[in-house]
Amino acid sequence: METMSFENEAHMGRVLVEMKSMFDERQLIDVDICVQELCIPCHRNVLAATSPYFKAMFTSSMHESSQRHIILHEVDAKSVAQIIDYAYTGELKITRANAQNLLAAASLFQIIPVQQASAKFMEQQLDAMNCVGIQTFAQIHNCEELKQKAREYTEKHFPDVAKHEEFKALPLERVLEIVSSDELNVEKEDIVYESIITWINHDLKMRRKYIGQLLPHVRLVLLSMKYIKDHITQNYIIQQCDRCRALLNSLREFEENPELYTGEFNFALSLRSGMIQPEYCILLVGGLDQNKPSINCYNPLTREAYIMETFPETRERSGYYCVEDPAVIVTEDNNIFTAGGNYIYHENYGETASDEDSFDDFEEETVRKDFYQYDNDHNKWILKAPMLFPKSNFSLAFHEGKIYSLGGLTVNQHPTEIVECYDIAKNRWNYVGMMPTTLVDLSTCVYRSEIYLLGGRTGVGAHNTVMKFDPKKAEWCSLAGMLTPRFNFGACVVDDELLVAGGQIYAQLTHTINREALRSVEIYNIADNQWRQGPDLPEEIYNVGLMIMNGTIYACGTTEYQRSPFRIYRYNIVCRLDRVKNIWEQIESDLCDIRSYGCVAAKLHTRRLSQVFRPDVDT
Repeated sequence: METMSFENEAHMGRVLVEMKSMFDERQLIDVDICVQELCIPCHRNVLAATSPYFKAMFTSSMHESSQRHIILHEVDAKSVAQIIDYAYTGELKITRANAQNLLAAASLFQIIPVQQASAKFMEQQLDAMNCVGIQTFAQIHNCEELKQKAREYTEKHFPDVAKHEEFKALPLERVLEIVSSDELNVEKEDIVYESIITWINHDLKMRRKYIGQLLPHVRLVLLSMKYIKDHITQNYIIQQCDRCRALLNSLREFEENPELYTGEFNFALSLRSGMIQPEYCILLVGGLDQNKPSINCYNPLTREAYIMETFPETRERSGYYCVEDPAVIVTEDNNIFTAGGNYIYHENYGETASDEDSFDDFEEETVRKDFYQYDNDHNKWILKAPMLFPKSNFSLAFHEGKIYSLGGLTVNQHPTEIVECYDIAKNRWNYVGMMPTTLVDLSTCVYRSEIYLLGGRTGVGAHNTVMKFDPKKAEWCSLAGMLTPRFNFGACVVDDELLVAGGQIYAQLTHTINREALRSVEIYNIADNQWRQGPDLPEEIYNVGLMIMNGTIYACGTTEYQRSPFRIYRYNIVCRLDRVKNIWEQIESDLCDIRSYGCVAAKLHTRRLSQVFRPDVDT
């Protein structure tokens, strides 16, 4: 053998450790960084390797390149010391006291990881007292993401922000920017008007001249004429402003005849964000639809359909990844979470796929433990701490600030009894224990202080199992079983009863065992521990989401028919229960054709989403 390749993986780390040792012992020092009263002996090569700022300084024709003492100005000494220590260790402690100075120093030295970490820390510290100041600071140091987060915080919490000193100290340009925003989370426009008056009164002598620039940004048509008469026209600052008087005169002209108004001022009826209430929608999370982009958000009152953002793709390659059989939950305060599922890669997905292609053929399949929270403001999924174990075909339940993961399949399609719990406040999963038995494609409901587990399957057997779990006592209790075994069905709490609908059961046909969809509905009386039949659904459906929106019960599920011996067609329907007549009515017969999804109801600001044109509804 003439040659041999050798690699010492520990070498790079060891070099940094030795450089830190020489830094501590003041060995081979070749530069002193001086700032204020502090002088720090260190090594040029370490600083240059860490900071583009120092690299340019030491390798260019600047006179500092040959100086032993480098004097820095307009930067915090303690932060410089921390940055230099970071250069030798890669470690840094960020606190409320030092975050701004660290970010400023990291920005000067162009050390992006420290700048980003400091900005992230400051983002977590945002509150009504500091958000406007942090936005200004972020703008000075070109931290666009922090600037955006601070601006959004200001808009979302504007009624509280306007009460604090930082808002009152803002320059005119910033106040104009804020009060003109459509995104202010205010229920009434008088909050905007009063914030302007508060800002002017904070320095009345200097600011009263600005009322003519600010008042036109108050959306006067959103205020009652009584409020305008009692509060605005009577304000002595406004009475002394020619532009304000002209604005109010134009408003009177507009109110008398809006169609003929041609004045200088714009009185268009444009609502602020806080005036637009979120609407209940049915969400279909994950799953596979051959007609992508697919409808995955539906408003049953307006029959409008939308597209929510899908999960971030985990790999870049030709083809398409979809997340099938995830679990989804909506908390009491309307936070949407989804977990797990099978990430399935479909090789021939897309425009080149013919109608005869089988979308059950995939190159690879991986059960996941990913966990996401939906951000409606930005229409995106935010990655949170992953589950302890990968799962699909399982159920999530929300109880007292925690989310429980129950049942399902894990790696290699093995059923699992593992129960784990996610603490929302701590962003952390913990192992809870084991279920009495394995259940796949089950449903869960929470009633008072207990989690109810219903149905499911193992192997080729459907269960009518019902049991409840007390999270505080970690105790399980078996209850009366459902009248019909089922899996892939919907369940919800209605008053003091549980309602289950649809789903699937195994049916033996000649020499094969097939899944057969159900249309039956059952009702469980919790106090009596008894089941009774409910009104049947209009069609057999599975993959059912059963939910209550504005007091009305809805069911959304997949139904199918066989057009030819070789092709099964699936489509999603939506039904609504008439509780007076005790009859289900079908309100959508072909919403979309997603399958293997998670289905829940949540309140959404649909203006953040892309609406899907539906010729039968929108024309």
